[in-house]
Amino acid sequence: MQPHFGFSLARQFKVSAARLMTAAGVIGTMLPVMAAPLDVFLTAIPEQIAPRGYLELGTDHMNESLDVFNVRENDPVTAGTRAGDYHGGYLTGALRVGEGKWLSGGLWQRTVSSTSDSFDYTGWQLSGLYRFLEPAGNVPAMAMRLSAWGNFASSTESTSAVVVPGAKLNTVKITDPSDRQLQADVIGTWNLSPAADVSVNMGVGSSQLSYGSLSATTTRNGCDYNVAFNGNNIYGTLIPPCNVSGAVIQQFYDSSGAYGVDVANEIAWRGTFFQAGVNGSWRSGPWTLKAGYLFHVVKRELVDDILNSRGQEAYTKNHNVALQADYRVHPRVTLFARTQLTSNLFFNDIPVTYNSSTAERFDSRYTLFSVGLRADF
Repeated sequence: MQPHFGFSLARQFKVSAARLMTAAGVIGTMLPVMAAPLDVFLTAIPEQIAPRGYLELGTDHMNESLDVFNVRENDPVTAGTRAGDYHGGYLTGALRVGEGKWLSGGLWQRTVSSTSDSFDYTGWQLSGLYRFLEPAGNVPAMAMRLSAWGNFASSTESTSAVVVPGAKLNTVKITDPSDRQLQADVIGTWNLSPAADVSVNMGVGSSQLSYGSLSATTTRNGCDYNVAFNGNNIYGTLIPPCNVSGAVIQQFYDSSGAYGVDVANEIAWRGTFFQAGVNGSWRSGPWTLKAGYLFHVVKRELVDDILNSRGQEAYTKNHNVALQADYRVHPRVTLFARTQLTSNLFFNDIPVTYNSSTAERFDSRYTLFSVGLRADF
């Protein structure tokens, strides 16, 4: 086997808008395409959205028909396939629990497609916001938000063959892939007029990825084998029957470490991140228009150093832009439509999709379209 035999299995849950056009990490799965779900619209005054609380139900979509900005790059390998298609749904809510105190949370269910497979992921978020300074004149409202969020799947499995140096992997399976984040944000909001406001935010956080097991099937000398990974150890067992002449190898052992591959650290990395953004809203009658920008940068332990040592680029920055239009159809019900554009796919919204095997795909942009309704109470 050549270097990358073991770790190249992770290619089956990579995100690619160029060649594979797929997301297989918990993606989004989510998705708003932003650093932590919907951070691009953070505000220190949630009361401007709803006085006491709200529930929001939405759906997110991307496919060939919706790619009006042509950000999904053309590739003969994926032309005419579902690669890069995404659809999902989410339910979020927020509740005012005291003066300047809010609790919020959300659940996301996402499905992303490769050329031959689809991957399902669940995202979650819990947050608490405390406004420690009320607006007065030119002084903005100031708030601190603490949150925990992440993504997970029971497993991601590919049925399409993967050819890597020295081996052909017939199927690949990763159990319990997940990411978990802790995050703290400071938010300032200025009321420019009764109809307009501007918010700025800065945040820091930490990420931890994990997975249960990594396995595959492969063919050697005309025989099929189950391949299991325990850390960097590779263990193969024969799948009977095998009708070939001569001796048949029943089992084989190998180590990805012998080829310079550290499976655990390249898939289940740790990291810290920083983000900063600005957004504004303008209200007129039943309409509310929003626009926001968010910059995100991450420092990952080990995995990006490994990439650099192999002469590969590590993607650590992401620019996120979102536009949203709300229309109040009832005093307590609002319809909305949103479009989101990210410069480097959505690795900072679904960190589990990024590893040393998938990193090369994250130089692609991506758009997402969402529609839904919000009910105030």
